[in-house]
Amino acid sequence: MKRAGFTMIELIFVIVILGILSAVALPKFIGVSQQAHDQKVEAFVGTLNRTVGPSMWAKSIADGNNGVVATAAAGLCDTKAHLLTYVDKIPDELTFSTTTPCTFDANASAGGTKTISFTDGNATSSPRWTVN
Repeated sequence: MKRAGFTMIELIFVIVILGILSAVALPKFIGVSQQAHDQKVEAFVGTLNRTVGPSMWAKSIADGNNGVVATAAAGLCDTKAHLLTYVDKIPDELTFSTTTPCTFDANASAGGTKTISFTDGNATSSPRWTVN
């Protein structure tokens, strides 16, 4: 009588191979979540620098504010409401600073560890955001 199935030795080999694969792959996935949060923040800064900053700067120049965007007189990003006219959403990892215009604080509860600082524009250059 012929029996179909796996022998005990074959099952042990499969379990050993799966154990080796998981031991190799698991360290690769540790920290992936934090990297994703950091990349989202860096992508947001890229958006601010490529599209939002030049738009705010051009409006500030047109309004006679010499490229300054962070003052209440310019009214471009001194509050979260003003900034949200230029971007659809601020990432959950960041909270808009209530003390310093146009900057963001890390929100550790959402996984953020980085902050975004702001350098205001002037008559010759647009504003710039940088990741800290």
